Amino acid sequence: MGLAESIKTELSTEWHSFEALMASTLESDIPLLNKINGYLLDNSGKKLRPLLALVSAAACCHRVSDASITCAAAAEMMHTATLLHDDVVDESEMRRGSLTVRSLFSPGASVLMGDYWLSKSVNLLVGLGNMEIMGLFSKTIEDLASGEMLQMEKAQKLDTTEKDYFEIIRCKTASLFVSSVVAAAIAGGAAGIYVDALREYAVKLGLLFQVRDDILDYSETAAIGKDSDCDIAERKITLPLLCAFENAPQQEAEMKSLMSDIDITDAESPKNRELVSKIKSFVLENGGLASARQKMKRLRSEALESLNILPESVYRKYLSEVAEALVSI
Repeated sequence: MGLAESIKTELSTEWHSFEALMASTLESDIPLLNKINGYLLDNSGKKLRPLLALVSAAACCHRVSDASITCAAAAEMMHTATLLHDDVVDESEMRRGSLTVRSLFSPGASVLMGDYWLSKSVNLLVGLGNMEIMGLFSKTIEDLASGEMLQMEKAQKLDTTEKDYFEIIRCKTASLFVSSVVAAAIAGGAAGIYVDALREYAVKLGLLFQVRDDILDYSETAAIGKDSDCDIAERKITLPLLCAFENAPQQEAEMKSLMSDIDITDAESPKNRELVSKIKSFVLENGGLASARQKMKRLRSEALESLNILPESVYRKYLSEVAEALVSI
């Protein structure tokens, strides 16, 4: 049994309540809405954010309250909304091995479904009547938008620094980890010292999660120009490339010149495939992945250290195991 399934078994009652709340919240009188909702629910991922929300609440509150379950559902719905919007921006055909809503239905349907899931997420949070929790999620929405715009600007200028990179992934990835985990803890009545520890854990875990994803994008088995998200084809300078620049500074200008020639509107063109292949080879040959993995391991250590203040329990152990699992690539 995998880690996610072990957690779902340990918190089976709470997990079923989370899934039931999502399904009932999204239900509509409009057949097309229900059809797309069903498709999204049937093709969802591991639901890491709600898993972390429930485990975090259990780790510091000894039980998972209904309010914490509501935060878990809101977090997953907000995450799905961002993916629906991202698929339109990136013109993605596939996600998690399945056709995107954009591809199967239309770009407009994907945007509107993203709006629908986001509004339903906000409605759940409003129902809690907790302004601190509302503030957490509203800051996340702001971060998601600003992070996307910063990444877009940097992709145009090709001047991303490591500081820029970590600010981008803090906004685009870690922010929702933070609101998921911290809101669930606050909703359960966690002590402030535990909330602070979980906030630090969630920041480091979110950064770790995105660094891992960016490393996988450069792996030798990753498909060039793949539909899901090839960073190079989108002219995104992420940590493996930044590390390769650091290891081989004399080639940085040349690689950036190659990236500037990439046509982001035609990822599968022969020219683009050749450019992407050359940049990938540069990263692999100059230790970009090894250096990025070392930074990822430091984030793992920092995430684990932040948990030490929590009382010992199977739930704290699960939080540690999530961080450990992310570096196993």
